[in-house]
Amino acid sequence: MRARRRWRIGWLLGLGVLINYFDRVNLSVSHDALIGAFGISDVAFGYLSGAYNWTYAMCQLPVGVVLDRLGVKKVGRISTFIWSLASFGAAITPNLPGFFAARFVLGVGEAPTFPANAKAVGNWFPQEERSFATSLFDAAAKFAPAVGVPLIGGLLLWLGWRISFAATGLVSLLYFALFFAVYREPEEDRELTAEELALIREHSSSSAAPAQSLGELARQRKVLGLAIGFGSYNYVFYLLLTWLPSYLSTALHIDLLHSFLYTGVPWLVATAMDLAIGGLLVDWLIQRGWNASR
Repeated sequence: MRARRRWRIGWLLGLGVLINYFDRVNLSVSHDALIGAFGISDVAFGYLSGAYNWTYAMCQLPVGVVLDRLGVKKVGRISTFIWSLASFGAAITPNLPGFFAARFVLGVGEAPTFPANAKAVGNWFPQEERSFATSLFDAAAKFAPAVGVPLIGGLLLWLGWRISFAATGLVSLLYFALFFAVYREPEEDRELTAEELALIREHSSSSAAPAQSLGELARQRKVLGLAIGFGSYNYVFYLLLTWLPSYLSTALHIDLLHSFLYTGVPWLVATAMDLAIGGLLVDWLIQRGWNASR
């Protein structure tokens, strides 16, 4: 068990993303309840859905710089605490401006998640294991809607939308305590054996190319390709994440409970494929000498 301590970090990162996406999906599940509570139109709800993404996107590049300077441990602790407070803020806000503010803060708090997880995988895993380690937290982003939409939907139907937001805040706060207690950089982990550290460091991020400026990165075909591909992927991802639950109930007239259950089907398929293809298969190919870009 001690020789595979790095996988404890991998599962910790996956759990964080699972909880992180409970916060993200909470809004779409609460569509009808929030429209009734605040008396807003679907257009206004669209702006409310976008509020999180505005600050999330704006913080991505600055967060990358901060992560490189402060490290995953410090930034992870701060960001997890911030997103926990944002969920509680949404639960107790008395008005729409307060809810907008909570969503803005949630975007700030969750912005470091994927850059920090990618950096943590680079710090903790040798190159030939990084695909599956990455798929653990990337698949969690798909699994969260599959289980989160029915769970949060049940809380909303039985206890109200404020309780559902408070519940995600409480779970996020518990994860903050777990992350605070568990996550260390490899050199700081006293239970990490010398053999495992040597394995990690053999192909670690510390042997990567020198740092490059944003302009230099933006001129690389690989970086541009990744940015365009991820932007296209994210459109479909968030369409399913934020729009599908309310669409099934309003356009197809499916009751909310079954709408929440049906929403999970594509996410279960995506979870399995993420782990099997994006994780295990890619690692298997790289271990046999395949080109990582191909």
